[in-house]
Amino acid sequence: MSSEWTIYTVQDIAEELADAPFGSSLKNVDYTDEGALVVQGKNIQGRSFDWSDRRYVSLDKYATLTRNHCKEGDLIFPKVGTIGKVGILTKASGVEHYVLSTNTMRLRVNAKLACTDFVYYFFVWPKTSNYINALNANSVQPVFNFTSLKKFQIALPPLDEQKRISSILRALDDRIVLLRETNTTLEAISQALYKSWFVDFDPVHANAGTQAPSLPAEIQALFPSRLVESPQGLIPEGWSWKKLDEAYEINPKRQLKKGVVAKYLDMASVQTQGHVTADVNDREFGSGTKFCNGDTLLARITPCLENGKTAFVDFLENDEIGWGSTEFVVLRPRAPLPEFHGYLLARQPLFRAFAIRSMSGTSGRQRVQNDVLGSFSLAAPDKEVSEAFDQVVTPIQQSISANHKKALTLANLRDTLLPRLISGQLRLPEAEAILASSD
Repeated sequence: MSSEWTIYTVQDIAEELADAPFGSSLKNVDYTDEGALVVQGKNIQGRSFDWSDRRYVSLDKYATLTRNHCKEGDLIFPKVGTIGKVGILTKASGVEHYVLSTNTMRLRVNAKLACTDFVYYFFVWPKTSNYINALNANSVQPVFNFTSLKKFQIALPPLDEQKRISSILRALDDRIVLLRETNTTLEAISQALYKSWFVDFDPVHANAGTQAPSLPAEIQALFPSRLVESPQGLIPEGWSWKKLDEAYEINPKRQLKKGVVAKYLDMASVQTQGHVTADVNDREFGSGTKFCNGDTLLARITPCLENGKTAFVDFLENDEIGWGSTEFVVLRPRAPLPEFHGYLLARQPLFRAFAIRSMSGTSGRQRVQNDVLGSFSLAAPDKEVSEAFDQVVTPIQQSISANHKKALTLANLRDTLLPRLISGQLRLPEAEAILASSD
């Protein structure tokens, strides 16, 4: 660390610093459907906030809680539970007023002394978060209280250097966020295409003249111009209804010898949204579900199935076999259906509802029954439509996978640079050169 770095307490660098003392003054009856948004520890997602779980208080109640007011750009810390976390408050759509929940604290830094981003990165530095957690190593309920936050020491370089260090780390974070947002959009596009082609039959309606066509003419021409009656309901002329176990292989056989080290995927690493996985490790094969690229993994046990845990396997080498939790059902479309069809089907609400209804077993340990799942009916197109769909969605799937790999690479780079920058071990020109070379 340079001699120009100065040690402060958090209280020294605070323009405003407050905890949320209203515990007993805020009851469940105070929560409303709109008004001031309550900032909860569960909303913290690093340099952004997840507002999918919202609680509000009325603006009249908000007016009585002046100490709890917070605004965009404030640093938010949880006092209990997931201590060692920190977030920079980001606005929620349509919301103007924010109020701290009982178990949170806020810091608004003095801009003449400190850069908010630098302080944020200091607290997400593993050395800092590990230290905070170590303070509670023997506690049943870990706590990071207001007094501890006020007295917490932080070493700061000159303000201009703080900003340069933060800009490097933030640039990496921004690129990661952009890649993930792009993947969310691509996922939505692929889901919408599946629903349009195979559930709503939009191209057929377009050919019948009841709605405007939305596909290139050469693809549009592959679809019939009318729907016909069938025992399962209307279906495009020339298509057929197939049971899942006719159109797909369910838990196809894969060869992997016991004791062989292979890629392993556990249930915790499977996402509830999107087809990519959080982490894959090498592990000696013992007993589990085996899979290869192109397979779709569907969680078969409660509550993982209801939560949406589903993955598309595209992280192995060609002809490589991986393995994972015994609680996966492996789905593999039969030709001519494209491989990604399996993943997109597994994300469809009608299919998921059917799978959930097929579960049986004791309470809390219910599982999908393969024979019941295999009876699910799907509209099977002809070869030409199947191949056209493959040509449309496979590049989307590949783009999502490439973006995910790039985001992981950038996250690893950020996690490598962060401790060296925050501790002053890495010179700024060297870090800036590394950032430039990562483009």
